[in-house]
Amino acid sequence: MAATAPAVRRLTTAAPARAAGLVALVTVAVSGVLVALAGAAADHGLLVPGLIRAWATWIVGPLSGAGVSGSLHIFFVELAVLTAAYAAVVALAPRIGLRWIAAAAVVLTVAFVLAPPLLSTDVFNYVDVARLFGRYHLDPYVFTPRAERHDPIFVFVHWRTSVTDYGPLFTLAARPLGRLSVPDALWTFKAVAGVASLGCTALVGWIAHRRGSSAARAVAVFGLNPVVLVWTVGGAHNDLLMMLVVLGGTALLLAERPLTAGVTLAAAAAVKLSAGIAIPFLVARRAPGRLRLVAGVAIGAALVVAVAFSAFPDHTLGMFTQLREQQRLIDVGSLPRGVAYALGWPDVTPREMRMLHVGVAIVITGLLVHVLRGGDPLPAAGWALLAVVATSSFLLPWYLAWPLAFAAASGSWRLVIATCAVGASYAIGHIPPV
Repeated sequence: MAATAPAVRRLTTAAPARAAGLVALVTVAVSGVLVALAGAAADHGLLVPGLIRAWATWIVGPLSGAGVSGSLHIFFVELAVLTAAYAAVVALAPRIGLRWIAAAAVVLTVAFVLAPPLLSTDVFNYVDVARLFGRYHLDPYVFTPRAERHDPIFVFVHWRTSVTDYGPLFTLAARPLGRLSVPDALWTFKAVAGVASLGCTALVGWIAHRRGSSAARAVAVFGLNPVVLVWTVGGAHNDLLMMLVVLGGTALLLAERPLTAGVTLAAAAAVKLSAGIAIPFLVARRAPGRLRLVAGVAIGAALVVAVAFSAFPDHTLGMFTQLREQQRLIDVGSLPRGVAYALGWPDVTPREMRMLHVGVAIVITGLLVHVLRGGDPLPAAGWALLAVVATSSFLLPWYLAWPLAFAAASGSWRLVIATCAVGASYAIGHIPPV
């Protein structure tokens, strides 16, 4: 009789936990949809910055008639509710079940795909790159948006004097969209972001299951995350496309296809260079097939270089110059600037940023040594990416999708909490004064 007591206790706590989890999941879905509809109301330049310079109905998009007007205060309250409910769902995910969590992730991803470009104007730069290359036959690693300032996308572009800093595979893939109308190209990029997000969510669930972790929790961590939904899907950022390829390479590696995995990982870095940070950790893992993985990365890199220099003879100089310029920018919500203000310093100096970069290099080296000695490569890669993002002077929230994907796939609670904390600090730092 006594032996059944623990089982009875589990049964008596399982039902309330599942009920609480389902309530939290419904709260996530409702509050998330309300956030998307607040953006669709297009009342505030903060939410849809693309409309600051000019008004265009096609930017507001399919949800324009359903937009819910409200103050920015209400928007941030809804975002706070979404975040709190998200934390509850992640904690209770195994009780809720994978099917319900996946359904909520699909609903919210669709909602934010249909919302206007939220909290960023980067997607307009994507459209501009596509049109420079596909319509005007100009190399976007050499020519800036000003080269075709008469184009209808130009008025919405924020980065007007900079060449693109995205990888050659992304730029080549964007070229056909340059032949579309501006509205069609914009909403194609939004749809691609949504599909990539759902693909990432499915892959982190598969990887977690393959490693013996909770697939339901992994899907909840990534697919319902407010930063992923509101900023990254809502803003149609290509970070999701990059992470889709990175996670695809990781899944191939776990499926014991190291050569194909290596080629895929090299391709991910050719979508966006940041993916290259994760590659050494996967190469350093103690497991059979390491040489074939290295060979795959080398083959993939050689193919990318050949394609890139054929399509963009001058691309390397343009891309890397722009990346160096971006590192000189300082965002008001970056952690280094926040720490400087907390210490009473006027700002972050170049010398201090160099010291931070040295510190990050030391951390990454230590993490690599840990993996070489038998440590888990997935959370190590996630910590390395988080270190890079957190110490950047130009922190952008969609960058947090990088470490979050590895946190979800590896089941590392500490990495999940640390990544979400950085995201929360960014959101708090950007709340406008009342």
